[in-house]
Amino acid sequence: MRDFFQQNESIIAFAHGVVFFALGFAVWVQRRRATRLALTSSLIWLASFAFVESIALWGYAFVPIQAGYLNPGFIQLLVIVRTIVQVAAFLFLLEFGLRLSPIAPRPRRAVSALASFFVIAALVAFALVADARGWTTDEWASSCVAVCRYTVLFPGALLAAVGMWRQGSALVAAGMRRIRPYADTAAWVLVAYAVVAGLIVDPAPWAPPGLGNEDRWLALAGFPLRAIRALLGLALCALAIKLLEIFEVDTQQRIAGLERARLVAEERARFGRDLHDGTIQSIYAAGLQLESVAMRSTDTDVKRGVRDVVEQLNAAIAGLRGYINALHESPSDPQGVVDSLELVAQSFSRETGLAVDFRAVGVDDAGMLPGEAGHHAEQILREALSNAARHSGSTSANVLLTFTADEFDMVVDDHGLGLGPDDERDDGRGLRNMRDRARRMGGRVTIAPRAGGGTSVLLAVPLDGVPEPVTMPSAGIAPQQVAIRRRDLETPR
Repeated sequence: MRDFFQQNESIIAFAHGVVFFALGFAVWVQRRRATRLALTSSLIWLASFAFVESIALWGYAFVPIQAGYLNPGFIQLLVIVRTIVQVAAFLFLLEFGLRLSPIAPRPRRAVSALASFFVIAALVAFALVADARGWTTDEWASSCVAVCRYTVLFPGALLAAVGMWRQGSALVAAGMRRIRPYADTAAWVLVAYAVVAGLIVDPAPWAPPGLGNEDRWLALAGFPLRAIRALLGLALCALAIKLLEIFEVDTQQRIAGLERARLVAEERARFGRDLHDGTIQSIYAAGLQLESVAMRSTDTDVKRGVRDVVEQLNAAIAGLRGYINALHESPSDPQGVVDSLELVAQSFSRETGLAVDFRAVGVDDAGMLPGEAGHHAEQILREALSNAARHSGSTSANVLLTFTADEFDMVVDDHGLGLGPDDERDDGRGLRNMRDRARRMGGRVTIAPRAGGGTSVLLAVPLDGVPEPVTMPSAGIAPQQVAIRRRDLETPR
């Protein structure tokens, strides 16, 4: 059995590469920027890992075949390129795990940069050691790959497994309960891959003996570890394809949401017309009748009583008109959202004295936001600014709106005391309401300490390209305010 696998090692390596190429291709074809889940926006890194890993694996089949045809110097160059591609794949898997973790963007970028620096340093350091000890290019390559398996691939696969497991709860909260088992199974597959690909390494001058060495594994088990890695990759490919059903389910939910929004808009329009044309006009007519009664009366007390009633009717009309205006939805086009949020920031600054620096970029590049996005974004901005003014002790805040073709981000930074140890308990429900509003838009809110002090609130809402604007029916309300004429009831006419 061992002889069979050794004689067909190149074929096994090629098949191993095909499995990972299929994984990358399946994810890449249906990849979207984001839905409401961090998993979907992170899949691009899993696809990148699979693609690059497949190229490296094909290199293990291609380079030995070319050794009989090309000069040794060129073969050594191919081995070096294959090694660089291999460790780059490990970095992509680590990034996938980091993207699924609850780490804030800035620390995440720092970890990614540190890992990249370590990989480069390992390549250079082992090159110096190889030159000093007379290692061959293959020994240098196996040493570099082995140390990167321990330090990059193993923690990256474990992070991806933990992140995938955490996504199970997010899937249930998003109404995708039937997809959760695939995410949970994928987490366990990643754990197994972390062990067989991250702890059992290729033979190297310093590689550990026993089962931690791939040659020792082959001698004991009778089949190469590459076969197990390929099977795990195949399982991960099948699970990834099932996880891609997230996009179909999310699309159906969005269509259902648009239909609900259309029905709500029609009902609001009908209700507003009924209030304006029926209730307000009836109150207006009643007021005119009271005026007529007061004009015919000579009793001063009656006139005064009628005047008070008319004022109450006017107040009722004003309240109804305010209610009708509230039935109109907040704008969902990018410029309308910018204008409404800037008005909120300016009003809050005037009322509280908190200096608010408001900026918006990329407005012309964005598509329409989800229904009621303007309303929810306004409330999230009010809550974030309120927390900055009341709890952080900050005297200023920055609001930055960033629009792209596929995402809308709102960042609110204050310069106060930052999050306290008990702030995440959210007894006042403020932070919980912010996250709930973000989920209603298909987005998410991240609240984290800000570098240099203070708190940063990030709202990220995915957009689906640049669709044509949808015209909703208006409430059909005249802009002028309806009010009962208030005459001088003291003098009879």
